[in-house]
Amino acid sequence: MEKSQKINLAIFLAFIALVIPLSYVLGSDFMGKQEKPWHMQGAVHEDSLSQEYLHRYKILDKIPVALQIERHKEKSVLILIDAWGVPFDEQKLAEEFAIFKDVPHKFAIHKRLKNVTAHAEKVEFRADSLDSLVVVDRLDGIDSLLVNSNDKTIALTMHVSKDGSEENLRNVLNEIAGLIKKYPEVQFIVQGAHRPILGTPETRREYYAHWVPVVILN
Repeated sequence: MEKSQKINLAIFLAFIALVIPLSYVLGSDFMGKQEKPWHMQGAVHEDSLSQEYLHRYKILDKIPVALQIERHKEKSVLILIDAWGVPFDEQKLAEEFAIFKDVPHKFAIHKRLKNVTAHAEKVEFRADSLDSLVVVDRLDGIDSLLVNSNDKTIALTMHVSKDGSEENLRNVLNEIAGLIKKYPEVQFIVQGAHRPILGTPETRREYYAHWVPVVILN
């Protein structure tokens, strides 16, 4: 190979060695602009909260909610709502939160990395600091225990909205708000388990992948 050909080949190889790393660092494609695969396009979008959410609500990380808040009442009630997620539509969540406006409240958004209710129950309800935990299976069960027992922490999972029905979700939130008004001496934590994963694909795509609403009451 002639000397000039060797030089040209060396220059070409050096150019390739420089361009490929730069394309990763700068986030651009020097070899021709290409669209990211659809599953990569949605990944960041589904997990990155909007600026309105970040500025408007307290953001809780993946540690169980009960371990991130001040517990200032003798009794606590933890209510986990199946398929209550954080929608991309900020107004929709604001309307859901507004159901609790007549009770002393704090609104938050909590990061949950698993999208199944059983995991949410295990993590959120079994936090080490929860003593005297009693799990019930009906909302009226909470009412009865608050009146007739000395249990300090009561937990319940609501499944009525698991299919992603907005009407069912609003109905159960209203029921819970009505119960909370009866017990101002009890601290309630109401939170979602995950987005409505059993709904239609279209419904599922309207929600963030790993964020759920939280309401801390009384």
